[in-house]
Amino acid sequence: MRCLLLTDSPEPSGVGEHMLTLAAALPPGMAVLAFPDHAAGLALAARATAIGLPAQTFALGDAESFVAASRTRIVHIHAGIGWEGHGIALAAARAGRAVIRTEHLPWLLTDSHQIAHYLEASRNVDAVVAVSQAAAGSWQAALPGMAVHAVPNGTLAPAVRHQGGDGLGLLCVGRFTPQKLHRTLLTALARLHRQGIPARLDLVGEGPGMARLRRWADRLGLTGSIRFLGRRDDVPALMAGADLLVLPSGFEGLPLVLLEAMSIGLPVVATDVTGSAEALGTDHPWLVPPRRSRPLADALRQALTDTRRRAIVARDGQVRWSRHFTAARMAADTVKIYRKVLRQRGEDGMTKTRLGFIGAGGIAHRHFGVLRTMEDVGIVAVCDPDQARADAAAEATGAKAYADHDAMLAAEDLDAVYICVPPFAHGAPERACIAKGLPFFVEKPLSLDIRLAEEIGAEVEKAGLITAVGYHWRYLDTMDEARGHLAQNAPHLIQGFWLDQTPPPQWWWNQDQSGGQVVEQATHVIDAARFLAGDVTEVFGMSARRDRDDFQGLTVPTATAATLRFASGAIANLSATCLLRWNHRVGLHVFADGMALEISDHDLMVDVGRGRPTRRAEGDPVWREDRDFIEAVQGHENRIRCPYAEALMTHRVALAVAQSAQNGALVKMEGLRADPQPIFRQAASKGAVDAA
Repeated sequence: MRCLLLTDSPEPSGVGEHMLTLAAALPPGMAVLAFPDHAAGLALAARATAIGLPAQTFALGDAESFVAASRTRIVHIHAGIGWEGHGIALAAARAGRAVIRTEHLPWLLTDSHQIAHYLEASRNVDAVVAVSQAAAGSWQAALPGMAVHAVPNGTLAPAVRHQGGDGLGLLCVGRFTPQKLHRTLLTALARLHRQGIPARLDLVGEGPGMARLRRWADRLGLTGSIRFLGRRDDVPALMAGADLLVLPSGFEGLPLVLLEAMSIGLPVVATDVTGSAEALGTDHPWLVPPRRSRPLADALRQALTDTRRRAIVARDGQVRWSRHFTAARMAADTVKIYRKVLRQRGEDGMTKTRLGFIGAGGIAHRHFGVLRTMEDVGIVAVCDPDQARADAAAEATGAKAYADHDAMLAAEDLDAVYICVPPFAHGAPERACIAKGLPFFVEKPLSLDIRLAEEIGAEVEKAGLITAVGYHWRYLDTMDEARGHLAQNAPHLIQGFWLDQTPPPQWWWNQDQSGGQVVEQATHVIDAARFLAGDVTEVFGMSARRDRDDFQGLTVPTATAATLRFASGAIANLSATCLLRWNHRVGLHVFADGMALEISDHDLMVDVGRGRPTRRAEGDPVWREDRDFIEAVQGHENRIRCPYAEALMTHRVALAVAQSAQNGALVKMEGLRADPQPIFRQAASKGAVDAA
């Protein structure tokens, strides 16, 4: 379902931001971006390639040949206003592509010729999307015969948190056009000053109305209280330091700037127009009529003078954003429309990537559930030494069951293999895949024998195989956010925990079969620490074991403590126990200069001394790691975050903890990196090179 997201808008400001966000949130490799080759379009294309998204530019007069030359099945046009994009829709339809059109504003057409042109052009469109429920309603009311899908805008998880200023800082972000009603805002600011509230205003944006607005500020005596900041790429940072966001618009689709403010905890004062009200909720206390400066000034005064109310509004906004306006939700809704359109066109048939599974235990079933949601994937073969378990898995997935991997690999024409076996069973499955030249996804830990794992790693590198290892914490969106916080404020102290119960499989109880809790479970925490802080240079561990009447034959340590030193200079403590009868705590506490993070596989807390805000992780990291592996196997961009060689680095640390705990000696690691793994920077660089 590869799609071309493009616009011919002469000023694709909010439209362009939406396209970048949607492309980043869609499954890897699905979207290609295209912008006109004017200054704004070139800037957007450069930003896309900088974050690893494929992007192109085109001449407006050459749109038809550009679309015809694209190899995507779907052309998704983004229109800033109702008269944009019609020529592209016609070109896409002539080229046999499915055509989706997103309207970024409510119905605004009044000219009869424009309306007739829109109706004629819409014959080439398979689906119309509006960016809010209210906007969809306006298009449906204007065009009763047209089906309009509402996919409310969403934004990515914030890279910063709101900190605020001195209680007087206002921020307004938007182009200087009549729609945004900046003049009303300046009049309201003058009213505040007359009431003795010396609020300041930062205006971010460009546009034809800037000179006139500067003159209006001079007439109101506001020159010293307003900064015209022009176009800025650091709006999130400006939001973090502001006290209020103000959006005085006369109309909106569903403004991204409001969603971004809500996501970071910046309270908002806005006009009660459909798109803004849908974002903030009709119970938002500071929604005011448009074009009226007195109610706007009153709302600003209330918000600036009531610190406690601002905090409550900010908290409620964050909750509303996380429930309704995330990029992940927007992308999922968009993919559903893509699939529906392709089914309606009879184009949903596709060649499926054929997968085989070695091992059919619990973790394999976790992957079964994810992979069965992917229409371009087929699980065709499963093997397990427990024949009954292999048969049950085969029945559940529609696959064929085999008793062993040799028989499966000899009989089946596979594209890739998942290896989901206990720690003691690694080695032969991986080597069988290498011999067949098959990409493989392997569940951790890699083995109990470091020499075996290193030999397999060398063989994988020599064969040039695509591999992935199931360290799914790397795919948590909260982990991405944590990396963002730590990018300029490196971690200094880390505490890791795996305080849990004893798993039921008896092989897990046996040190010689599982390797113990650190090797089999807490390796996730070690990998997450490496992902945030870089490589480990020194390890010292201690362990203890207690006999347990209800776990006869248990030989693994029941408690382990370890101290780690990183090449960056950071240090970490790791604690693990399997003595409990419940999951007590699994995660990381990370401490940097003036900042504490608490990270688990389901949430993130960021503490900078202004409370302990916690947010839930979005999406399924196992889906993300599986999808990256499938995309790489299919020949799309390889965005796998943990290939075999990377997992081997983590595995060395886990085994070093066990070794040190056994012999009481400090273990020194060599040849490691001082910085966290530059996976995202590598992806961005590759995207830029590919685009060039």
